Amino acid sequence: MVKRMLGRWNSVLVAASCLVDSGMAQEKPVETAALDESAWKLPEGVTYERSVRNEPRPLQIHSLVIDMQRAEVSFEVVPGEDPDGDGPAEVALARPEDLAKKAGAIAAINTAAWAMLVDPETGKPGKYKVGGAADISGWVSQGQRMISPPQGGYWSVWMDGSNRISMGTISSEKELRSKGIEAKWAVSGFRGILKDSKVLVDPQEVRHPRTAVGLSADGQKFVWLVVDGRQKGYSEGVSEEELARLLLESGCAHGINLDGGGSSSMWIRNERSEIALANRPSDPTGVRPVPVILGMVMKRSEDPGKE
Repeated sequence: MVKRMLGRWNSVLVAASCLVDSGMAQEKPVETAALDESAWKLPEGVTYERSVRNEPRPLQIHSLVIDMQRAEVSFEVVPGEDPDGDGPAEVALARPEDLAKKAGAIAAINTAAWAMLVDPETGKPGKYKVGGAADISGWVSQGQRMISPPQGGYWSVWMDGSNRISMGTISSEKELRSKGIEAKWAVSGFRGILKDSKVLVDPQEVRHPRTAVGLSADGQKFVWLVVDGRQKGYSEGVSEEELARLLLESGCAHGINLDGGGSSSMWIRNERSEIALANRPSDPTGVRPVPVILGMVMKRSEDPGKE
Protein backbone atom coordinates (compact mmCIF):
# COMPACT_ATOMS: atom_id res chain seq x y z
CA MET A 1 0.00 0.00 0.00
CA VAL A 2 2.79 2.42 0.95
CA LYS A 3 4.72 1.69 -2.23
CA ARG A 4 1.60 2.23 -4.34
CA MET A 5 0.97 5.61 -2.69
CA LEU A 6 4.57 6.70 -3.14
CA GLY A 7 4.25 6.00 -6.85
CA ARG A 8 2.29 9.24 -7.12
CA TRP A 9 5.06 11.43 -5.78
CA ASN A 10 6.94 11.91 -9.01
CA SER A 11 7.19 15.33 -10.55
CA VAL A 12 7.05 15.82 -14.29
CA LEU A 13 10.50 17.36 -13.93
CA VAL A 14 12.18 14.18 -12.61
CA ALA A 15 14.58 12.42 -14.94
CA ALA A 16 13.74 8.87 -15.99
CA SER A 17 16.91 7.51 -14.38
CA CYS A 18 15.83 8.91 -11.03
CA LEU A 19 12.47 7.17 -11.36
CA VAL A 20 14.13 3.83 -12.01
CA ASP A 21 16.53 4.22 -9.09
CA SER A 22 13.79 5.13 -6.62
CA GLY A 23 11.41 2.41 -7.80
CA MET A 24 8.55 4.89 -8.30
CA ALA A 25 6.39 5.05 -11.42
CA GLN A 26 4.88 8.32 -12.59
CA GLU A 27 1.07 8.20 -12.65
CA LYS A 28 0.14 11.80 -13.40
CA PRO A 29 1.73 15.26 -13.47
CA VAL A 30 1.74 17.36 -10.33
CA GLU A 31 1.32 21.09 -10.08
CA THR A 32 4.64 22.88 -9.72
CA ALA A 33 4.33 26.59 -9.08
CA ALA A 34 7.62 28.44 -9.30
CA LEU A 35 7.01 31.98 -8.09
CA ASP A 36 7.95 34.70 -10.57
CA GLU A 37 11.05 36.81 -10.12
CA SER A 38 9.07 39.69 -8.61
CA ALA A 39 8.14 37.58 -5.58
CA TRP A 40 11.64 36.71 -4.36
CA LYS A 41 14.90 38.54 -4.91
CA LEU A 42 17.51 35.83 -5.43
CA PRO A 43 20.88 35.99 -7.17
CA GLU A 44 21.81 34.14 -10.33
CA GLY A 45 22.41 30.46 -9.67
CA VAL A 46 19.83 30.22 -6.86
CA THR A 47 16.28 29.11 -7.66
CA TYR A 48 13.15 28.70 -5.53
CA GLU A 49 10.26 26.40 -6.34
CA ARG A 50 7.00 25.58 -4.60
CA SER A 51 5.39 22.26 -5.47
CA VAL A 52 1.72 21.70 -4.62
CA ARG A 53 0.71 18.04 -4.50
CA ASN A 54 -2.55 16.28 -3.74
CA GLU A 55 -1.22 12.72 -3.68
CA PRO A 56 -0.57 10.77 -1.55
CA ARG A 57 -1.97 13.63 0.60
CA PRO A 58 -2.09 17.45 0.42
CA LEU A 59 1.47 18.80 0.46
CA GLN A 60 3.24 22.12 0.06
CA ILE A 61 6.93 21.62 -0.75
CA HIS A 62 9.45 24.47 -0.83
CA SER A 63 12.93 24.10 -2.27
CA LEU A 64 15.94 26.32 -2.80
CA VAL A 65 18.51 24.94 -5.23
CA ILE A 66 21.96 26.53 -5.09
CA ASP A 67 24.34 26.02 -8.02
CA MET A 68 27.68 26.11 -6.24
CA GLN A 69 29.56 27.00 -9.45
CA ARG A 70 27.34 29.87 -10.58
CA ALA A 71 25.94 31.40 -7.41
CA GLU A 72 28.00 34.24 -5.95
CA VAL A 73 26.95 33.41 -2.39
CA SER A 74 28.44 32.19 0.86
CA PHE A 75 26.90 30.83 4.05
CA GLU A 76 26.79 31.81 7.70
CA VAL A 77 25.61 29.94 10.76
CA VAL A 78 23.86 32.38 13.08
CA PRO A 79 23.02 31.34 16.68
CA GLY A 80 21.06 33.11 19.37
CA GLU A 81 22.98 34.86 22.13
CA ASP A 82 24.68 32.84 24.87
CA PRO A 83 22.48 33.63 27.90
CA ASP A 84 24.70 32.39 30.72
CA GLY A 85 28.38 32.49 29.73
CA ASP A 86 29.98 29.36 31.14
CA GLY A 87 26.60 28.05 32.30
CA PRO A 88 24.75 25.04 30.85
CA ALA A 89 22.88 26.93 28.11
CA GLU A 90 24.52 27.12 24.68
CA VAL A 91 22.10 29.63 23.19
CA ALA A 92 18.91 31.56 23.84
CA LEU A 93 16.06 31.02 21.39
CA ALA A 94 15.51 33.84 18.89
CA ARG A 95 13.13 34.63 16.07
CA PRO A 96 14.58 33.07 12.92
CA GLU A 97 13.90 36.25 10.95
CA ASP A 98 15.93 38.24 13.50
CA LEU A 99 18.86 35.84 13.14
CA ALA A 100 18.59 36.08 9.34
CA LYS A 101 18.54 39.88 9.47
CA LYS A 102 21.57 39.87 11.78
CA ALA A 103 23.56 38.07 9.07
CA GLY A 104 22.14 40.14 6.22
CA ALA A 105 20.86 36.87 4.76
CA ILE A 106 19.08 36.62 1.44
CA ALA A 107 17.69 33.22 2.49
CA ALA A 108 17.70 31.11 5.64
CA ILE A 109 16.41 27.85 7.11
CA ASN A 110 16.20 26.36 10.57
CA THR A 111 18.80 23.68 11.30
CA ALA A 112 19.86 21.70 14.36
CA ALA A 113 17.79 19.74 16.83
CA TRP A 114 17.63 21.21 20.34
CA ALA A 115 16.08 20.89 23.78
CA MET A 116 14.93 23.45 26.30
CA LEU A 117 16.85 23.48 29.58
CA VAL A 118 15.02 22.87 32.84
CA ASP A 119 13.64 26.00 34.44
CA PRO A 120 15.12 26.02 37.99
CA GLU A 121 11.95 27.67 39.33
CA THR A 122 9.55 25.01 38.03
CA GLY A 123 11.82 21.99 37.61
CA LYS A 124 10.38 21.56 34.09
CA PRO A 125 11.74 22.30 30.62
CA GLY A 126 11.22 25.92 29.65
CA LYS A 127 8.67 27.01 27.07
CA TYR A 128 9.43 27.73 23.44
CA LYS A 129 9.85 31.46 23.77
CA VAL A 130 12.32 34.10 22.68
CA GLY A 131 15.15 34.17 25.22
CA GLY A 132 14.50 30.63 26.43
CA ALA A 133 17.70 28.77 27.32
CA ALA A 134 18.42 25.82 25.03
CA ASP A 135 20.97 23.09 24.39
CA ILE A 136 21.80 22.28 20.75
CA SER A 137 22.23 18.68 19.63
CA GLY A 138 25.26 17.99 17.43
CA TRP A 139 28.03 20.00 15.80
CA VAL A 140 27.32 23.66 15.10
CA SER A 141 30.10 26.13 14.36
CA GLN A 142 30.89 29.35 12.51
CA GLY A 143 34.50 30.11 11.72
CA GLN A 144 36.59 29.53 14.84
CA ARG A 145 33.59 29.60 17.16
CA MET A 146 32.38 26.19 18.35
CA ILE A 147 28.74 26.86 19.22
CA SER A 148 27.94 23.21 19.96
CA PRO A 149 30.51 20.36 19.84
CA PRO A 150 30.17 17.28 17.62
CA GLN A 151 28.00 14.56 19.12
CA GLY A 152 27.58 10.91 18.21
CA GLY A 153 24.32 9.96 16.48
CA TYR A 154 23.79 13.29 14.70
CA TRP A 155 24.69 13.89 11.06
CA SER A 156 26.39 17.12 10.08
CA VAL A 157 26.88 19.25 6.98
CA TRP A 158 29.91 21.53 6.74
CA MET A 159 32.11 23.50 4.37
CA ASP A 160 35.87 23.04 4.47
CA GLY A 161 38.68 25.41 3.56
CA SER A 162 38.49 24.49 -0.13
CA ASN A 163 34.81 25.51 -0.17
CA ARG A 164 33.66 21.91 -0.53
CA ILE A 165 30.45 20.91 1.25
CA SER A 166 30.42 17.51 2.97
CA MET A 167 27.89 15.47 4.93
CA GLY A 168 28.40 12.70 7.44
CA THR A 169 28.85 11.79 11.08
CA ILE A 170 31.41 13.50 13.33
CA SER A 171 31.15 12.19 16.87
CA SER A 172 33.65 14.34 18.77
CA GLU A 173 36.15 17.18 18.61
CA LYS A 174 38.87 14.53 18.75
CA GLU A 175 37.55 13.02 15.53
CA LEU A 176 37.52 16.48 13.94
CA ARG A 177 41.19 16.91 14.80
CA SER A 178 42.14 13.39 13.71
CA LYS A 179 40.54 13.95 10.30
CA GLY A 180 42.11 17.38 9.95
CA ILE A 181 38.76 19.02 9.29
CA GLU A 182 38.85 22.80 9.51
CA ALA A 183 35.32 23.87 8.75
CA LYS A 184 34.23 27.37 7.77
CA TRP A 185 30.83 26.48 9.17
CA ALA A 186 28.85 23.43 10.26
CA VAL A 187 25.32 22.52 11.33
CA SER A 188 23.78 19.21 12.34
CA GLY A 189 20.51 17.38 11.90
CA PHE A 190 18.94 14.29 13.38
CA ARG A 191 20.30 11.70 10.97
CA GLY A 192 21.25 10.97 7.41
CA ILE A 193 18.34 9.88 5.23
CA LEU A 194 20.16 9.60 1.90
CA LYS A 195 23.67 8.46 1.04
CA ASP A 196 25.12 7.66 -2.39
CA SER A 197 21.54 7.88 -3.77
CA LYS A 198 20.39 5.13 -1.38
CA VAL A 199 17.49 5.86 0.97
CA LEU A 200 18.64 5.07 4.53
CA VAL A 201 15.24 5.05 6.27
CA ASP A 202 12.26 2.71 6.02
CA PRO A 203 8.69 3.72 5.09
CA GLN A 204 6.61 4.74 8.08
CA GLU A 205 3.35 6.44 9.00
CA VAL A 206 4.92 9.20 11.14
CA ARG A 207 4.49 12.45 9.21
CA HIS A 208 5.54 15.93 10.28
CA PRO A 209 6.67 19.26 8.85
CA ARG A 210 10.26 18.66 7.78
CA THR A 211 13.42 20.59 6.94
CA ALA A 212 16.27 18.93 5.05
CA VAL A 213 19.47 19.69 3.19
CA GLY A 214 20.76 17.68 0.26
CA LEU A 215 23.86 17.53 -1.91
CA SER A 216 24.38 16.20 -5.44
CA ALA A 217 26.95 13.47 -6.06
CA ASP A 218 29.44 15.97 -7.52
CA GLY A 219 28.88 18.47 -4.70
CA GLN A 220 27.83 21.22 -7.11
CA LYS A 221 24.14 21.34 -6.18
CA PHE A 222 23.20 22.27 -2.60
CA VAL A 223 19.47 21.89 -1.88
CA TRP A 224 17.39 23.29 0.98
CA LEU A 225 13.99 21.68 1.40
CA VAL A 226 11.03 22.50 3.66
CA VAL A 227 7.75 20.55 3.62
CA ASP A 228 4.82 22.04 5.51
CA GLY A 229 2.77 19.75 7.72
CA ARG A 230 0.16 19.33 10.48
CA GLN A 231 -2.30 21.43 8.45
CA LYS A 232 -5.16 19.21 7.31
CA GLY A 233 -6.28 19.80 3.75
CA TYR A 234 -3.39 22.21 3.08
CA SER A 235 -0.18 20.31 3.82
CA GLU A 236 -0.10 17.24 6.03
CA GLY A 237 3.60 16.45 6.23
CA VAL A 238 5.89 13.62 5.20
CA SER A 239 7.87 10.76 6.71
CA GLU A 240 11.67 10.71 6.69
CA GLU A 241 11.61 8.15 3.88
CA GLU A 242 9.36 10.37 1.76
CA LEU A 243 11.62 13.32 2.54
CA ALA A 244 14.61 11.34 1.25
CA ARG A 245 12.77 10.60 -2.01
CA LEU A 246 11.99 14.29 -2.45
CA LEU A 247 15.73 14.99 -2.18
CA LEU A 248 16.35 12.32 -4.81
CA GLU A 249 13.85 14.06 -7.09
CA SER A 250 15.84 17.27 -6.62
CA GLY A 251 18.99 15.61 -7.90
CA CYS A 252 20.59 14.89 -4.51
CA ALA A 253 22.71 11.85 -3.68
CA HIS A 254 23.13 12.70 0.03
CA GLY A 255 20.74 14.22 2.54
CA ILE A 256 20.09 15.00 6.19
CA ASN A 257 16.82 15.40 8.09
CA LEU A 258 17.20 18.59 10.13
CA ASP A 259 14.96 19.77 12.96
CA GLY A 260 11.30 19.76 11.93
CA GLY A 261 7.84 20.19 13.39
CA GLY A 262 6.99 23.74 14.40
CA SER A 263 10.61 24.78 13.81
CA SER A 264 10.49 24.19 10.04
CA SER A 265 10.75 27.51 8.24
CA MET A 266 12.27 28.93 5.06
CA TRP A 267 12.99 32.62 4.67
CA ILE A 268 13.80 34.47 1.44
CA ARG A 269 14.48 38.10 0.57
CA ASN A 270 11.49 39.62 -1.25
CA GLU A 271 11.20 42.39 -3.84
CA ARG A 272 11.40 44.99 -1.04
CA SER A 273 14.70 43.43 0.10
CA GLU A 274 13.01 42.22 3.30
CA ILE A 275 13.47 38.71 4.66
CA ALA A 276 10.05 37.01 4.49
CA LEU A 277 8.50 33.59 5.05
CA ALA A 278 8.27 31.32 2.01
CA ASN A 279 6.40 28.51 3.79
CA ARG A 280 3.60 28.22 6.34
CA PRO A 281 4.94 26.94 9.72
CA SER A 282 2.60 24.71 11.71
CA ASP A 283 2.45 26.33 15.17
CA PRO A 284 -0.89 28.16 15.60
CA THR A 285 0.85 30.74 17.79
CA GLY A 286 3.16 31.78 14.96
CA VAL A 287 6.71 31.09 13.85
CA ARG A 288 8.62 29.19 16.53
CA PRO A 289 11.84 30.73 17.87
CA VAL A 290 14.93 28.59 17.23
CA PRO A 291 18.50 28.43 18.52
CA VAL A 292 20.35 28.69 15.20
CA ILE A 293 19.82 29.18 11.46
CA LEU A 294 21.83 28.59 8.31
CA GLY A 295 21.86 31.78 6.25
CA MET A 296 22.82 32.40 2.63
CA VAL A 297 24.53 35.75 2.07
CA MET A 298 25.96 37.50 -0.95
CA LYS A 299 29.62 36.76 -1.43
CA ARG A 300 31.81 39.51 -0.07
CA SER A 301 34.60 40.86 -2.23
CA GLU A 302 37.22 39.58 0.19
CA ASP A 303 35.86 36.01 0.11
CA PRO A 304 38.41 33.90 -1.81
CA GLY A 305 37.13 31.37 -4.34
CA LYS A 306 33.56 30.29 -4.91
CA GLU A 307 31.41 28.62 -2.29
